[in-house]
Amino acid sequence: MKRMGTLAPMLIWAACQVQPALAREPEPMRTSQAAVGSGAEVRLWYEAFNGVELDEAEEFDGWSATAEASVSFGERYRLRLTYPFKTDGDAIIKEGQGYPPDTDITIEGNGGVYDFLTFTFEHQLFFAADRGYNLGYYLGGGTKADRLDTTKYNPEDGRYDFFNHTGSVFHGGVKFDRVHGFGRVLANAGIRYYWSSDDIYPGGNKDSFLAVDLRGAVVFQPWGAVHPAVELTYLGDFSDFNQLTLLPELLWSVGDHVDLKAGATIGLGGTGSQYGGQAEIAVHF
Repeated sequence: MKRMGTLAPMLIWAACQVQPALAREPEPMRTSQAAVGSGAEVRLWYEAFNGVELDEAEEFDGWSATAEASVSFGERYRLRLTYPFKTDGDAIIKEGQGYPPDTDITIEGNGGVYDFLTFTFEHQLFFAADRGYNLGYYLGGGTKADRLDTTKYNPEDGRYDFFNHTGSVFHGGVKFDRVHGFGRVLANAGIRYYWSSDDIYPGGNKDSFLAVDLRGAVVFQPWGAVHPAVELTYLGDFSDFNQLTLLPELLWSVGDHVDLKAGATIGLGGTGSQYGGQAEIAVHF
């Protein structure tokens, strides 16, 4: 977390020494534009989290890393492959499972928690040049990338338990963005349906569940080469699964092909991360 705390000031200082090299505007880290753009993009991002609640564990503190590749075709379409390839952290076993209070465990594996290995199709319906705004939709799905191993020992089976070793997800929704005098406004509204999942629903042993995925952002006019941005996201079912998060961010386009991004994670209640940080690099081709 100390690394994340020093990254944002360094980004501000460096970016303010130069002027923007191009008019390309970077996207925020969670909310994406409806405009599909052109060419290919590769992204790699890191997230540090604190206090996440799962089915059998709580106060999950750690980090995760995700890679993504996408390519546009035609003028309206984009294909996107997202791969959460690492999660590592520590948690406490929830009460009522026969373990001593505040029993610590480690959770680690080559996969994500709520983010699965997914393939997504995006279709832009309306263009800002014609309507004054961009509008499109996305559809996709996938499965868990890999299981998460734990140090939670199960005496009945004589082995250590593992989380998120099964499960699939479908997701779909709409995307919108529009330019105003102060910057660009973006909104994504979608759903995720998980089925045959394992140990990720905070409200108990619920393998299949529907969650809404809402994201909104404003990317403000640049300060030097930096675009300040703020995002508000919600993932949950308005019941036992609720992740409401505020993300202030700094977005910096470096040359013609690279974006650097950093931000803080501020939890606004619920079962998601209570605080943390994020960093991303995006390369455009």
